Amino acid sequence: MAVIIFTSGGYYLKRTGEITLGIIGIILSALTALVGMFLMWVSRSDEIKSIVIDESLNDPSVNPEDIEMALGFLSGGGWALIIAAILGVILGIIGVIAIKGNKKPKLAGLMFIIGAVVVGVISFGFGFLPALLYLIGGIMCFARKPLLPNPNDGHIENL
Repeated sequence: MAVIIFTSGGYYLKRTGEITLGIIGIILSALTALVGMFLMWVSRSDEIKSIVIDESLNDPSVNPEDIEMALGFLSGGGWALIIAAILGVILGIIGVIAIKGNKKPKLAGLMFIIGAVVVGVISFGFGFLPALLYLIGGIMCFARKPLLPNPNDGHIENL
């Protein structure tokens, strides 16, 4: 149910749901960046490389070249997560600022939907949850509109 408040300038629609979804999406995008940094650290750590290679020598079906390739994939995946998360945080902040006070709901909705696509696609689906929150917030920005005033209402002359 939408909360509509009558002010001297007309009807005002509160956007608490969109703001909340945007802030939670920003936080989860920042956590995705931390996971990407962790993957970068794992791929570059000599200790972890030596532990993984030592353990792979015990298994004759695993080649050391495969381990090096997997660790190289972790580095690329870490960069993808970091880039997706940074873009998600930036687009989420723009969306939250635009929706605050119901200033520009169309711009906010566009930023949230672009952020959902960017985070979801660039992160190879790892950023599914922030992308879903941004998508829901973006759809809410476009779908929720203030009700038209009742012509029998006494406040119609103020519009």
